[in-house]
Amino acid sequence: MKTFFAKTALCLIALLMLCPAGLSAQKSGKDADISKYLAGAVPVENGVVVFRKSYKAEGKTKEQLYALLKDYTWNKVVCGENKLPQARITEADSTTGVIAASMEEYLYFKKKAWVTHYARLYYQLVFTVRDGGFDAMMRNIHYCYDAESMPNGQPSSFRAENWITDKEALSKDGTKLTRIGGKFRRFTIDRKDELFTGAARAAGALKKVVKMVEAEEE
Repeated sequence: MKTFFAKTALCLIALLMLCPAGLSAQKSGKDADISKYLAGAVPVENGVVVFRKSYKAEGKTKEQLYALLKDYTWNKVVCGENKLPQARITEADSTTGVIAASMEEYLYFKKKAWVTHYARLYYQLVFTVRDGGFDAMMRNIHYCYDAESMPNGQPSSFRAENWITDKEALSKDGTKLTRIGGKFRRFTIDRKDELFTGAARAAGALKKVVKMVEAEEE
């Protein structure tokens, strides 16, 4: 019986010793998670927030990429789950290879059965295709809080340049996101990544990689 209690006590001591380490690991993991949102994550060109990325799609012609990205823009973006009435394709020119959409959609910060928190997000999404690749661009970004979300009952609009830049959305030492601007910055970057990655996959520029892990027999 004494041996049982002794072993139990040792187990409890071991667990207590591991707890601080576990908490520390969780904290460092959280810090690592925000690194993609820190300095330089929101590019500014001539005072305007513009996200850009180029992709290679080897073996695909300009015509093929144009068709794939036009389909993606219409079905996955303009007709996406959170679309609003102003979402539309504004340019689709197979000769120049330009596909542009002006978007209005919900940007949800929290979406649960009993509570939702969101703003309306506006932006222009542009794809420029060529043989073997394409360029993606997101610009003209701004937000609107609906009247019912504001204390004064009036809708409020915010431009990305005054809301999600390094100056506006990061702490003075650049290591943390501010409470409000930082929230908009994080969700905007996530939406940009979702749009660009979705386009790349639709065009065959990115492929899902499945890693096989073999279990060693004991």
